[in-house]
Amino acid sequence: MPLLTVLMSVKNGEPYLGETVESILNQTFRDFDYLILDNASKDNSREIIRSFNDPRIRLIELPKDIGQVAALNKGLDMIETPLVARMDADDISLPRRFERQVAFMERHPEIGVCGTYAVAFEGEKQVRWKKPCRPDDVKARLLFGCCLAHPSVMLRKKLFDKFQLRYDEEIGFSEDWELWLRASRHFPLANIPEYLLKYRIHTSSVSSRYFDERQKVDEQLMKKALAPLGLDDHPLHGIHKEIALATTFNAKGRDAEFISRVREWFRELAVANRETGIYDQRALQKAMNGRLFLVLKSNPQLKGLALKIFLNERLFLYTGFLSSLKFLVKVPLFSLGILRRK
Repeated sequence: MPLLTVLMSVKNGEPYLGETVESILNQTFRDFDYLILDNASKDNSREIIRSFNDPRIRLIELPKDIGQVAALNKGLDMIETPLVARMDADDISLPRRFERQVAFMERHPEIGVCGTYAVAFEGEKQVRWKKPCRPDDVKARLLFGCCLAHPSVMLRKKLFDKFQLRYDEEIGFSEDWELWLRASRHFPLANIPEYLLKYRIHTSSVSSRYFDERQKVDEQLMKKALAPLGLDDHPLHGIHKEIALATTFNAKGRDAEFISRVREWFRELAVANRETGIYDQRALQKAMNGRLFLVLKSNPQLKGLALKIFLNERLFLYTGFLSSLKFLVKVPLFSLGILRRK
């Protein structure tokens, strides 16, 4: 039996499917099965998959569309190999992805999920997605949204079976974040600090077409994440929604009072965590400092206040040299009136 199974669901993936499948078959690590569940595609997806004629490919032709999440759960139930690598039908795995992840999982048997850095691309435009890597940092960052690129993850099957972990088929969106939140209660999750996946962004993607619906789900998951800390109904929990989640981020052009409320909210988070012990305190502080820096960076019009908080909180220890330098240049320029508020 191979060590690894690659799990992918596809529905009408013809435009990018060939490139995706090729990126998997051309991996330097070759000891894997490739399980593809086709959700009743009406285009040439099945013909494209069959054209590769590779014995590692196992194509399951579903008679009707059961949805991606249900298909992934069906696939997980079918898999017997120790490791499972996720893949989406429009992304690209770089050649050494599996080699790097398998080696990492073998060195760290306690890790249940391992993701990687990713390059998001749309045409010629590219954005590099760095992710927290240490398990404590990943767990703390999950409080502020999903921090594993879903098509980059490799998971340990026996742990998902042991703790009966499968995707929630009812929520409709952000099913990966919801799953990682539950998984992080049972075992460590990590990311490899290497760019091993190219994540395609396009207007036909689910995340682009159903933004409002996903926003509502993210708000529900945010409250679920805060509940173990006893803060899901805290008077300031709305601040978390405005500064933590990509779908609800509303921290631009704010005043000094808003910054004060953000800092007060973070103090509440720290106190609640000291009482519950859910997160490593340093990892939580690191995650909060990262969000505080993003808020300050979004409000250069606060001038001296933004600079004072940045220096007093020593945020430069958490943001990296280039980000700190850009911030330190931008705020004084704004103060001199060279930059205008948009």
